[in-house]
Amino acid sequence: MENQVTPLETHLNRITFFLNGEKITADIPAGISTLDWLHTQKQLYGTKCSCNEGDCGACTVVIAYPFEGIITYQAITSCLYPAAKLHGKHLITIEGLGTPEKLHTIQQALLTNHAIQCGYCTPGLVMSLFALFAMQPHPDREMTLSALEGNLCRCGTYPSILNAVDELATNQSVKDIVPAWCREVEKDLFHFAQKEAMLVTKTDIPQQVNCYLIPTTTKQLFDLYTEHPESVFIAGGTDIMVQKNINRKEFPFLIDLTQIPELNRLYLQQDGLHIGSAVTYNQLWESGIVKTDFPVLHNLISQIASRQIRNLGTLGGNIANASPVGDTIPLLMVLNASLWLQSNLELRHLPLKDFFLGYHKTALQKGEIIKEIIIPPLTEDNYVKTIKSAKRKSVDISSVITAVNIEHKNGQITNSALAIGGVAAVPLLSRKFPNLLKSKQIKALDPAVIIKEVESEFEPLTDIRGTALFRRELIRNHLILYLQELQEEEK
Repeated sequence: MENQVTPLETHLNRITFFLNGEKITADIPAGISTLDWLHTQKQLYGTKCSCNEGDCGACTVVIAYPFEGIITYQAITSCLYPAAKLHGKHLITIEGLGTPEKLHTIQQALLTNHAIQCGYCTPGLVMSLFALFAMQPHPDREMTLSALEGNLCRCGTYPSILNAVDELATNQSVKDIVPAWCREVEKDLFHFAQKEAMLVTKTDIPQQVNCYLIPTTTKQLFDLYTEHPESVFIAGGTDIMVQKNINRKEFPFLIDLTQIPELNRLYLQQDGLHIGSAVTYNQLWESGIVKTDFPVLHNLISQIASRQIRNLGTLGGNIANASPVGDTIPLLMVLNASLWLQSNLELRHLPLKDFFLGYHKTALQKGEIIKEIIIPPLTEDNYVKTIKSAKRKSVDISSVITAVNIEHKNGQITNSALAIGGVAAVPLLSRKFPNLLKSKQIKALDPAVIIKEVESEFEPLTDIRGTALFRRELIRNHLILYLQELQEEEK
């Protein structure tokens, strides 16, 4: 059944963007998702609606926009992408790539390799592959699996899909993948970015629901919030849009943080890695700094959600959401990460461990945002690792996620930390773990003693993702793996 959401008769955001090569200036109902806008305003039904919360990939579309001097093609879940964010971008849907009379190269490859059964997932698969080949004309198997991990095929045609990708990667060039009209639009996108101001909604908006505001400076941000204190801040939108789609929750005003330059900075200083709160997971994952200096964070990001979600979701949003199963939180806690929090009045510093006050409750004060996250530098003396246990490898919430940071010198432990997520209302730091390991020789560690003491510290919850007993067993297994690996490395 197609999505039946009716556009709200509220404030309209006038934006300019490209849709399948055509420049459009449109009044977008504020807060409406790109998926709903395509269905209700343009009657483009090729983009499918299934889960409406970013889990299946059926609604995948591609957006193209300038980033660091090149045009970036990104697959996104259109159900979680506010249509107002399309300003200045090129939206490409399945309708733009091919026709029944002349299939796109990717469509033809899937057809030839019998990778199409019921066809419901096919548009999303095609768009994910289009984004992949647009950026990497000859992807290897690892790249392919990463690009497709967010696309579920209920008919199970995965082997045929991979065969089609192998054929494309071997025989096709990027010129065959990206249509000429896309290349023409690329020139316009650069011009747009240079000559036309980004959308800035003025503060003289009538008091009505579902207004979407996009400031481009922190001053505009806090001026808007002062004018509309009922506003909710949004970055990637992967949580807020689920609340809108599934729970039908309405937000009086949404203030978008993603166009503020200082919130998109990623840089290394003497005190560590500084990550702006609007930096996406994919930007982190592709960062050379993260790969080189924080490989444990790089590896963890590949286990979070899917490529479509990582193109939208932000580290700052994962923290601010304060989920007990937030994938990055345990690792950031053992790394002794801290936050800079900013309001209209002040800038304050807070250790991450003090940020979480309860279930989805944080130390953020009214009108305050996370400006950036700071991760202190690591050395070769740090054994840092995280383990995520979930029912599925991709696009799944953790049953338990743990992280350790064990600092050692000449075989002796000088400091350590253990954090656990998924067992309580907030991610937890172990109080006993550091004392059990401090000043001990790695070779002399007794895993059984350590595990017994740590187990006594936690009372895991029981919910749909696992019983307390199951979670206790997972924690035990994680600790065994950490301690065994640490001792093996010391040999």
